[in-house]
Formats: sequence, C-alpha cells, structure tokens
Amino acid sequence: MQQKAFNKNPMATAVTVAVGMAISSMAIQAQEQQPVLEEVVVTGIKASLKRAMDTKRDSAGVVDAITAEDIGAFPDTNLAESLQRITGVAIERTRGEGSTVTVRGFGADFNLVTLNGRQMPTHSGGGRSFDFGDLASESVSGVEIYKTGQASVPTGGIGATINIKTAKPLDDPGLKVAFSTKAVHDLSTAEGDDYTPEISGLISQTFFDDTIGVALSGSFQERNNGQAGAFNTQWFERPGQAIADNGQQTNKPGEGDLAALPQQVVYQLDEWERTRINGQLTLQWRPVESVTATLDYTVAELELDHRYNNMSIWFSPTGQSATWTDGPIVSPLVYTETFNQPDTPMGAGVDASKNERSSLGFNLQWDVTDRLTLELDHHDSKAERNPNSPYGSSANLSIAAFGREGATVDFSQEIPVTTITRNDPLSPDDMQITGSVFSNSWAEMNIEQTRLNGTFEFNESLSIDFGVSQSDLDNFEAGSIVQRNSWGQNQASAFGAIADLMVPASLEGIYKQLSGGNAVTNNFFMFDMAAVAERGAFLQSLPSTDTYYLPTALAGGDCGTGFCADSNKGFGNQFREETQSYFVQVNYDGVMFDRDFSVRAGVRYEETDVTSSAESQDYVRIEWASTNEFSAVPSGDTIPSALTGKYDYTLPSIDFSIDVTEDIKFRASYSETIARSPFSNLVGNLSIGTVLRVVEGQHTADGFRGNPGLLPHEAENWDFSLEYYYGDSSYVSVGYFDKSVENFVTAGEQEDVVLFPNLAHPALGPLYSAAIDALGVTASNADIRDYIFTNFPNEPGVDVAAQTITGVVGRDDPAYFDVDTSLNSAEIAEIDGWEIAWQHDFADTGFGFIANATFADGTAVFNRLSNDPQFALPGLSDTRNFIAYYDKYGIQVRVAYNWRDEFFTGGVTQPGYQEEYEQWDANASYELTDSFTVFVEGINLTNETFRSFGRSSYQIYNVGQSGARYQFGFRYVY
Repeated sequence: MQQKAFNKNPMATAVTVAVGMAISSMAIQAQEQQPVLEEVVVTGIKASLKRAMDTKRDSAGVVDAITAEDIGAFPDTNLAESLQRITGVAIERTRGEGSTVTVRGFGADFNLVTLNGRQMPTHSGGGRSFDFGDLASESVSGVEIYKTGQASVPTGGIGATINIKTAKPLDDPGLKVAFSTKAVHDLSTAEGDDYTPEISGLISQTFFDDTIGVALSGSFQERNNGQAGAFNTQWFERPGQAIADNGQQTNKPGEGDLAALPQQVVYQLDEWERTRINGQLTLQWRPVESVTATLDYTVAELELDHRYNNMSIWFSPTGQSATWTDGPIVSPLVYTETFNQPDTPMGAGVDASKNERSSLGFNLQWDVTDRLTLELDHHDSKAERNPNSPYGSSANLSIAAFGREGATVDFSQEIPVTTITRNDPLSPDDMQITGSVFSNSWAEMNIEQTRLNGTFEFNESLSIDFGVSQSDLDNFEAGSIVQRNSWGQNQASAFGAIADLMVPASLEGIYKQLSGGNAVTNNFFMFDMAAVAERGAFLQSLPSTDTYYLPTALAGGDCGTGFCADSNKGFGNQFREETQSYFVQVNYDGVMFDRDFSVRAGVRYEETDVTSSAESQDYVRIEWASTNEFSAVPSGDTIPSALTGKYDYTLPSIDFSIDVTEDIKFRASYSETIARSPFSNLVGNLSIGTVLRVVEGQHTADGFRGNPGLLPHEAENWDFSLEYYYGDSSYVSVGYFDKSVENFVTAGEQEDVVLFPNLAHPALGPLYSAAIDALGVTASNADIRDYIFTNFPNEPGVDVAAQTITGVVGRDDPAYFDVDTSLNSAEIAEIDGWEIAWQHDFADTGFGFIANATFADGTAVFNRLSNDPQFALPGLSDTRNFIAYYDKYGIQVRVAYNWRDEFFTGGVTQPGYQEEYEQWDANASYELTDSFTVFVEGINLTNETFRSFGRSSYQIYNVGQSGARYQFGFRYVY
C-alpha cells in the first residue's frame, strides 16, 4: 500500500502544477491570439484516401488510417466493417455484421482499442475484446491502427492499437451541419419489418472568434435480420479400435485412428431485432492560442432481441452404425443409431440484452513555451451488459415427441442431412414439455485513467516526449441459471397439454444456398416460448390428480415456477487492475548520405497490481433425473476466495525511417509489447459443469479454476517496410513483420480430482455396477435406469415415482472432475508475415483501386493428428482485399471484395476451424447539389454462407446462411 501511495503522489502533484500554470498564463496571453485562417476541405473518396496515405507516409512507425469520408463511403454497418479493408486486418462477424477485429493473426483480446487515446472498457465479462457493433461510424472522424509499439502508446495490443478519433469543433471552425437518413432492407429476415430506419446527424459551431466550440452528434439505427443454420454441439473422440465391430460398420476405424462421434445435430431458424443509439457532446475552449480545454461525453446503447426455433437429434453416441472416412482422422460420412434415444426434441428461445457505454473525458493542452508542450487527460468510462427480458439474457425451452426408432445423419455435404424414423407420424398431441434453461448474465467494466504527457523541443531536429499515467480498471461478471432437468418422458407434460400452441413447419427449401440443403426436408413444430412457459407454469399449479398436471421440476427463478430467470447477481467475479506507467521517448530528424531520416527511440515502464475476488458455488447432491443428464444440485451456499498478483515490465521501442529517394521510404522498427490475459483466465473462482455425463461407463465431469497470477503475453516485434509514393494519392508498399511471443495462456489439467467429498455420484456405486454386470458396458443409460428402478426400487436415493436416482454418501463414491486451470506456456511462438498494398488513382479519369494482401504464418499451429493438450494461436490467416472506385462529376461508386482464408478458432485437445470466407459489397452516390447527396448500398451481394468444423472438415460445428442487405437514403451537409 505504501508503494501504491508513493506512485500516485507524483501524478497528483503533476496534475496540480499543470492546471495551475495553465490557468495563470491565460490572462497574460489573452492579447496574443492570432486570427484563424479559413481552411478549404476537399471531400470525396479520392480526398479521403489521400489523407489516409499521408498519415501512413508521415508516421514514424507502421501506421494505417481511415478518414471520416472513407468510413462514410464504405458500404459498412460499423467501424469493424471498415477496418477489414486495411492490410493485415480481419474481422469476426456476428449476426452478419462486423463485431471484433483480428490484426496480423492476433484476435480481439490481443488488440487494444482506444477512443481519442483513452483505453475503452468492454462488456464481454470474461474477455477484453471490444465489440465494434456498439458504435456507429457517423460520429467518427478517423481511425488509426498502430501496428508497431510506441513508448507513448498504452500497452495492451500485441496485434495493434486501434485509436478511434472523434470530431472536435475547434479543428474545423464555423457552422457545420450534417444529416443522413437511410432505409435498410435486409433479405435475411423472415419475420422482421421489410424496411427499418437509420438516422444520424451532427452539428458543430464555434463562437467568440472561434475560441469556444460545441459539437453534438447522434445516431439511431434499427435493424431486423435472420439466419438459417445448423450445428453439432460436440464431437466425442474415441480410439479407432473402440468402435464396435458389430457388422454395421463400413470402412471401420482401426488401431491408430482417431474417430469422432456426433452428440446433437440441430437445425435452427434465428431472428434478431437490434436498436443502436449513439451520441456525443464535445465542448472546447481556447481562451488563448496556447491553451485548449476539451470536455466530451460519449454514450452508446445497443438493445438486442434474439428469438429462435429449432429441432434436433440427440445421439448417445455409441458408434452403432456408420460409413467412415479413411484414417488416421476418421469422421462418419453417414451415422446411424436405432432404438437408442427415443425423443425428437424441438426448442424455442429468447435472448435479450442491453449493452451500454458512457465516457466522460477532460483534456487540457498547453503550449507552455515555444519549446515545451504539456497535455493533461482524464477520463472515467464505463461499459455494461444487462439482461433485457423477464426470461433473462438467454432462455431455452424444449419440447419433444417420443417414439423415435432411429436417426441417420449424412455429413458428406456442406450441411448435415438427417432422416428420422418414428413409430407414428408427428402430431401436435404428441408434443410434451421437457427441460428448460433460463439464464442471466451481467458484465460491467469501469476504467478511470489520468495521464500527463509532455514534449520538449531542443531544436528543430531533436525533441523528447515524456509522460506518466495512472489507470484503475474494475471488471465485474456474474451469472445465474435456472435449469429444469426434466428432459426425459417420465418428467414431461401430458399428451395434448400444449397441442393448441403448436404451429406446423418444415425445413424444406430453407437451406437452398448450401450444398445438400435441398435434401433437408424435416417437419417439426414451431411455438412461442413465452406462451409455452406460461402454459407450463399453469400445468404445475393444477392438482396432482388432474390429467394435465405437470410435476414441478424446480421451484426456482423470480417467478418460483422454474419457467423464468433469477435476477439475483450474487457476489459475482470481481477483478481489479491498478497500473502505473511512465515513458520517455526521443525523436530525432536528420540527414544521412544526403537523405532525410528520422529516429524515434523510447522506453515504457509499467507496474500492475491485480486482485481477484470471487465466490464459488457449493453443491449438495447429484440427481439422475433423465436419461443422459446427471445434475449437480447447488446447495445455495458459496465458497469465497480472494487472490492477488503483481508484475512489472520495461518495454523499449525504436523506429527508423529514411527517404531513399523523394518518393521511396524505408522503415525499420523494433518494439516490445504486452497484452494482458482475458479475465476468464484470471478470476480465481472454481466452476464446474453442472451436467455430468456417463457414456458406456466413461465418466465425464469438468471443472475450471482461474489463475490471477498469470503474466501478460509478451512480444518482441520486428517490422520492415518499403513504400513507393508515386502520385498524389497513389503508392505501393511491401512490409514484413516478425513477432516472437511468450507467456501464451495454455491449459493445465488435474485429472480425477474430488472437489466435493460429499457429492456422491449414482453412477459410481453398487447399483450402477450391478446394472452394468447384468446388461453389459454398452448398455444404454435408459436400460440401466430401468434396471435400477426394477431391481432396487426401495434402495436409498431411488425414487421410482419421481423417476430420479440420487447419489448416497457412504454408498456411492464422490464425483471426480478433470479440473483445468490457466498457465503461462513455456513455449515461444513465432509469427511472421508479409503485407502488400497497392493504391492507384488514374489521374483525371475518376477511376482508381486499392488492393492489399496479408500472408501470415507461425509456429503455434495445431497438430490435428494429436489429441494431447497443445497451444495454437487462434485467428492466424491470410487475407485479401480489392476495392475499385469512381469519383467524378458528383458520382461516387465503390465495389469492395474481402477474402479471409481458413483459420483456427481455438481448442486445447480438440481444434475448431472457420472455413474461408469472401464477401462482395458495393455503394454508389450522386450529388444532386453541393449539399444534398443520394446513395444506395449493398452488403453481401452474393449471399455468402459460413461454415466451421472440427478436426476434419466433415466434423461440422456450425453452418449457416444469412443473405444480402440493401440500404438507400440521402445525406445533407452544410
């Protein structure tokens, strides 16, 4: 504590001195103001590209940029969509819209996002990734992407530091008015409005000889969109020789092969409603030419409502019958199980959340003398995510028709094709309420940051930058789950109880954009989740003698019926980071061999203290209440924990550039940077999967404990670039980067750990063993349950009427868990690559193009032939972009193509991959007058689809189609 107090005292002293000296000098310099010259601003695609090129050329390190006109001209829904056009930048899409960015193969958690140089909080809860979907692009004046480390730039970005810049009124004096409105027509939605509005506006004015400025901007956007997808929840891997040689296998796996078995194939139809509101107020005061004070307040709100219906097929999975691919990685081409799982589940869900951001900042810039400049900046920013529905952040209610005799899935095409055989046709009267999950999720991050920077110019060639800062980050994450584990028919509602709520539906013709999609013709029932939840609560309230009485599986949630969410956050997981940093940086411009050159060398020191405070859930028993689920029942008590950590880093950086000729520039940079681990790896609580499984005698139970002592990822970075500027807005550049990264987070595992000595497991006792001895190890869970109910009906823990089997302490052994934790890997990963860019303007023709490509490679690549724990870097991939444009006579046209290669998405023992993806976008506008422009935009014009998979491309995880989106409207600028 003494050390922390000592570190903060210099900051407080520096702030006091800076403010006091600045105010004292105002009166002295009041008469020294100089008139402001009017600036003529040229707009349009070509002008914006020139400004971006000038930023790149004049920067000391490797920096790319987009200006406001460039963002406004792209057919992009947010900043992430615009950033993907930059060399080395790729994006991840959510709901068909850019959400997070990957830079040079490093995902969102490895990149730092700042707003006007201030670190922005996130609301991901367990991660540090910034969701660009929260921000509209209209109020942004530019974005800078710093790909090389600088002592003056805050740490946190190994891939890049992305700085979002907003407009300031004194930078562009006078009255400025801009207004835009558009109608959005999204072809992907089946239930939403045909057209939704987007409105944005900005007004800026300066007063009193341009010494006071006010700027106000805002935007309102609504969007409805949909998606038709299919997914498999998990692939269970088995040694090839473990697949039964029962005469039902074609090309059976053998010894040395690794075979995968599907868990649950789901077809799902999604609909989203999104409302996004952004606003910013900026006030500036320049009482004298040498002092500028800025006060700004930024708010953003995003409400997201998600509704879906699905149907699915559960497998045991036993590997009963299949046609297999060749080894050593073996996947089922066609997989079949008969008389195993009796149900055909169908589900409906509602997800509803509200993301909110706010940031209040103050900045004071003071030219103390002609050679000394000081800048004081403070901000208090907050981001939070809260549930926005009585059913919670995420809700799912399942119904099922029993009587399934067999199911077959064909995995040989883009989308799995399923065939179900039943003992009778589907009927609304067959549908029964089974299990449900109503969960809440909360996240909140607060960042309070103060920094004092300065620059002292010794002469025209030599200057020094210096600074000190204090940052306090508080992250909170919590969740609650109300889960009715009544998945079996024995706990389901009566026949006919919900027949009137069923709506017949078919998947025929839904998946026509995917190969194999025309063969997906399953019939199922859609329903409104809220209506069925209300019916379920009513059925529970009936007398137990009533024909339609539904036993209460769980009297939980705010409603007390189990058909709603629990709004109690509890203590949650609380994490605090306190960071003090200091930097000094020397800048020198000189002449060498008659050529201009620049050198920037600096060092940054940071010291961070972390504190993790958490509560872990305690559990009282394990209930086997349905065929496949052994459920750990919470006791209601919690186990508190508090852990701490500390680290410090000294991070040098140096940038060198030289004008080889008047048009050719060479750069070389070296830097050391860090990126802190996600909060989910740092929080020191213990969590377990509340649903345990036993398949053919194999017991599966997992737990996880965080590690606040994790060190940040540390990278040594080399960058080299050769750039040829051969026209007013034309250039070619070739860059090479090399990153050596250590302290990657990997998983450490303790196997077979008894976490709760009194948590007896019914599958680890004499009753289960007796059933296995009688039926064999390959017996289904349903047969084992029936055997226990028949032969041991009066044993403790066996409740035939309720169809539950509960573990008994002293008779059954306690559950054991494979507990994962996060560790810093000793492995050093090498990532390198090439970035090539060509921007060319065909002079007075109005035509031009931008082409760029990134080729990235690394040593941290997943070995698909091994199922041992290993580390690999998610997101590493090649990318390509091409943009053709026309800008003349008031007509602007742009066509953009984006491609990203297949990439690893994560996994420790089992990998996941995203297939390569490409997309075409376009926009066109026409200036009816100097102030009034009409435009049309198109996104995903070719209706591209997406697909992810596991160890083999046949092992599908997710596949889907969305559709094109069109927008048209007008802009008015004064």
